[in-house]
Amino acid sequence: MKQCDLCGKKSQVQKSGAHNYGGGWAYRAHKTRWVGEPNLHSQRVTYLGVRKTMRLCTKCLRKVKAEMASKVSKVAKVPEVLKAETPIPVTA
Repeated sequence: MKQCDLCGKKSQVQKSGAHNYGGGWAYRAHKTRWVGEPNLHSQRVTYLGVRKTMRLCTKCLRKVKAEMASKVSKVAKVPEVLKAETPIPVTA
């Protein structure tokens, strides 16, 4: 069964009624079963400090990518800030 590794969203079996309106015959209409599947993507992501391949639904994939981008931007900005604000002391 398809399932998201992060939130646990999985396939749902549902029934669809052929007729939603009408007379007495609408209650005897055929009900067909269909499976609603989540929109899963297999991606290599860094989650909780571990780099691995996960099957994620679209919503969780956006959350994980945003988390990864924020961590990368924080790491990239720290050296620039330190270089600009703190000069290296010269000892002679």
